[in-house]
Amino acid sequence: MSSIMTRPIINHVMSRDIQSGIFSSILEYFTDFGSNEFQHIVSVSPIPEAKVYHYHRPHLEEKLLPNSVCTVHHDLNDPDPWHAKYRFIPRYMEAGAIICLNYTQKEILISQGLPEHKLFVIPHGYNQKVLFPKKIKEISSTDKITLGIASRRYGRRVKGDAYLFELAKRLNPDHFKFIFVGKDRQYSALEMQDLGFEAQVYERLPYRMFQSFYNNIDVLLMCSSHEGGPANIPEALATGTPIFSSNIGIPKDVVINYKNGLILTLDPDIDAEQINFICLEKPNIFENILDFSLKQSPSLAISWEKCIQQNILVYKKIIKG
Repeated sequence: MSSIMTRPIINHVMSRDIQSGIFSSILEYFTDFGSNEFQHIVSVSPIPEAKVYHYHRPHLEEKLLPNSVCTVHHDLNDPDPWHAKYRFIPRYMEAGAIICLNYTQKEILISQGLPEHKLFVIPHGYNQKVLFPKKIKEISSTDKITLGIASRRYGRRVKGDAYLFELAKRLNPDHFKFIFVGKDRQYSALEMQDLGFEAQVYERLPYRMFQSFYNNIDVLLMCSSHEGGPANIPEALATGTPIFSSNIGIPKDVVINYKNGLILTLDPDIDAEQINFICLEKPNIFENILDFSLKQSPSLAISWEKCIQQNILVYKKIIKG
């Protein structure tokens, strides 16, 4: 018991008592993989005895305490007033270090006057106990290509739902089908079924079953207009699943066009033409993408254990001063 009490405390400050599934999972990983040297305590308000204060919603604070770290969990270009840059930049200026999930966030913060030595890029990880490269799958000319979407559906449609509907109208239900995972994705599945597609949905899929999801899709489709991560990208990389994604967030750093996926323009006419060309007109290109993804993509992802270890190195820099 005494050894626990003598470990320096990292205080994860949430700033408001709002439940978040993704935050809860990430904080569990800090406890699982970061407790050898530090004690991780989550609280709404800062506690007095911490060595480092890791703020996850800094825009809700009036001023950060010394020895503070912030993680940028959102897209800094998101037009939503809740995510407006002016709400965050003053707090980032006060922080000793800012952890970005992707290089676009880092570039934006540098343009806003943040010193580069305070910025660290550490993307989301994947759970290596649950996810691993899937087996090689042969796709015949008669098989439908399964497009997977793993995200909840939001009312403000930042996950690209309007675009997805327009894209699907330009794809042939004889050649494509969908699997959806996430809250309120039943509405997306119904929309696809109305267009004639096969569509399955799992609104509450236990995380231990996510390997099965990736095993059963051929492509992860990520068509958000704004993203900080998202968390499904390292999962797709770890399983060797090709990624068809808008050119934002983590995908901008890891998706190599026509190698391990396809960069979407978010123009449904252009993207449908590209998808049909790759998957139907030139199936050898799609076979090469599948092969490259299985062999090369897993090396582009980091596990949550490595992610937390990199966060700990940042804490040590802050403590050292």
